[in-house]
Amino acid sequence: MKILTTILIGALLVGTAFAEVHDFDNVPYAPGFYIQGYPAYATASKWYNSEGDAAEMFAGESWSAFGLSVRPAYYGMMNDKHWMFSACLPYNSYTPPIGDSQSGIGDVQLSAAYWLLDNHKTGSYFSFWLWADMPTGDDEKGLGTGQMNIRPGLAYAMDKFPYRVQASAYYNLRFKNSDTEEKPGDEIWANFSFGYGVNETFLPGLEVQTGWGQDYKVNDVTVSDSKENWFRVGPYVEYQVNPNFGFKIAGMYNMMGKNTTQDMDIAARATWGF
Repeated sequence: MKILTTILIGALLVGTAFAEVHDFDNVPYAPGFYIQGYPAYATASKWYNSEGDAAEMFAGESWSAFGLSVRPAYYGMMNDKHWMFSACLPYNSYTPPIGDSQSGIGDVQLSAAYWLLDNHKTGSYFSFWLWADMPTGDDEKGLGTGQMNIRPGLAYAMDKFPYRVQASAYYNLRFKNSDTEEKPGDEIWANFSFGYGVNETFLPGLEVQTGWGQDYKVNDVTVSDSKENWFRVGPYVEYQVNPNFGFKIAGMYNMMGKNTTQDMDIAARATWGF
C-alpha cells in the first residue's frame, strides 16, 4: 500500500503542475493570429489524503514547479461564427520533494473551438471545445504525465460591460501510460469566473476551478480510495494595454479536496494580436 500511495502522490504532483494550462477564456477574439505566453509557478508542502485531511508529503518536504508555455492561436469565421485552433508548447522546471530538479519540454496541448452562439451585440457566447494533451514530456523526470488526454467541453460567457461571467464544463478522458501500466481516473472539470470592469481596460474578478475523478489504476487493478477532487479559488486581474496586447494575472489556492495537493498557483497570460 505504501508503494501505491507513493506512485499516486508522484502522479498527482506532475498532474497538478503540468497537466494543463488553466485558461478558460471563452470570449472569442477578433479573427486573426495571436501569440499567448503563460508563465506559471506552483508549490505545495501538503496534500489532501483520501479522507480529505491535509497531510505532510515525504517527511514534510515541499515541491515547486515553474512552467513557461507559448501558445500560437488562430481565430477565424465560418457561418458568421468564430472558430479557433491553437497549440500550446511548454517548457517546465520541476523540483520534487525528493531527488534532483529537472527541466525540459513538457506535454504539448492542442485545442480547437467553435462558437455555437456568437452574439457580440448582446455579449452572449456558447462554444464547444476539444483539447488533446500529447505525452511529449519526460514522465520519468516529472516533466510530463506520460499519457494522452482527450478533453471535450462546453463553455458559456456573458461579456457585457461592466460584467463578465464565464462557466465551462469538461470531461477529461485519460489514457493509460503504456510504459508504467498506470491509468489515472477520468475526470469532470467545472470552472466559473465573475469579473466587474472598473473601466474598459481594467477588469478584476474571482475564479473557481473544481473537479472530480475516478479511481486510479495500476496494471488494470483499481487503487481503492484514490478518487481525486479539488476546489481551487482565487482572484485575478485583466488589463488591456492596447487593442493588440493585454495580460491576465491570477492566484489560485486549493482549499479542499481528496488525493490532491494543497497547492498555491500563480499564473499569468499575455496575449499579442497580429
